[in-house]
Amino acid sequence: MKITDHFIPVFTNQLDTTVAYYESLANRPMDRRWDIPEAGLSLATVYPYVIVSGSPEALEPARSLRAVVYVDSMNELKDVLKQQNTLIVRDQHGPIGPSIFVQHPDGSFIEYVEPAQATV
Repeated sequence: MKITDHFIPVFTNQLDTTVAYYESLANRPMDRRWDIPEAGLSLATVYPYVIVSGSPEALEPARSLRAVVYVDSMNELKDVLKQQNTLIVRDQHGPIGPSIFVQHPDGSFIEYVEPAQATV
């Protein structure tokens, strides 16, 4: 299993304004935008940032997220995590591909994603 990319999460209740700021800061356009209606969240990426937007209530559970890490094999990652007795908090298939939310022993909360080929 290899780490292929990573994103730094940014939380806001003003997606468009925040996207414009990070486009200017990174000197690049937004890469992608999508919604997660069941969570009440809208997201956008302006590499290397993933901007997460929603109401304060919708953002509360997401705010503990420290990073989003892309991997080339979710199955291999799960094997490594199992060997290390690391807690997988949630296992799901999101709009980018399969993802898991992991609580590391040091307390870090990280989402790992195996992106579908079309999104890489």
